[in-house]
Amino acid sequence: MAQTTPTRPTSPHRRPRRGRRSGIAGTGGGRRNTGTGGPGGEARPSPGSSPPGTPDLRRGVDATVTTGPISDALERLQAEHRELSALLSRSSRVLPRVEAMLRKHARLEEEIFYPALRSAAGRDFEPVLSEAMRQHRAIGAALAKLRGADAAGHRRQYWNELRACVDEHVRQEEGPLFAEALRRLTRPERLWLGERMDLLAQRY
Repeated sequence: MAQTTPTRPTSPHRRPRRGRRSGIAGTGGGRRNTGTGGPGGEARPSPGSSPPGTPDLRRGVDATVTTGPISDALERLQAEHRELSALLSRSSRVLPRVEAMLRKHARLEEEIFYPALRSAAGRDFEPVLSEAMRQHRAIGAALAKLRGADAAGHRRQYWNELRACVDEHVRQEEGPLFAEALRRLTRPERLWLGERMDLLAQRY
């Protein structure tokens, strides 16, 4: 049976356009953090948790015709952040799983979440979205270095570098990006975006 395209709730915002290929799929540049701490040397959040001060977005689950029970877009992204944090607290042996999840996560953000937020927030918010894309490229570069590492010492170094890049991105996203999304996007709009994310994720 053919899938039904989710119907967007009534909104003054334009329909988000399909974005470019995920930056994580490439090997782009960008400054990267190394070591086991955050960019400024601060302590990391515990595995599977969000950065301090992040609002708890869990408000129950809504149901849709096409995919059944779903959470809104922010809840979904936050849950994936927690799962990634937990995986990255382990050894680099879980790299294939982490890489697959990062690629999928980046596509959901770049093709669905960022375009919707760009449309809702306007040009003034573009620098924040550009920084998020730069962080995706930094994560992609760290993944490429990990894939090419042969010595165990280098592998540990690049794994810590990847963890630092992801931690930086989560702090940025669950700070100004999520706050702006909560201001600009209604609950029905976020549910609609979450349903679109579900449909895209089914391709993986």
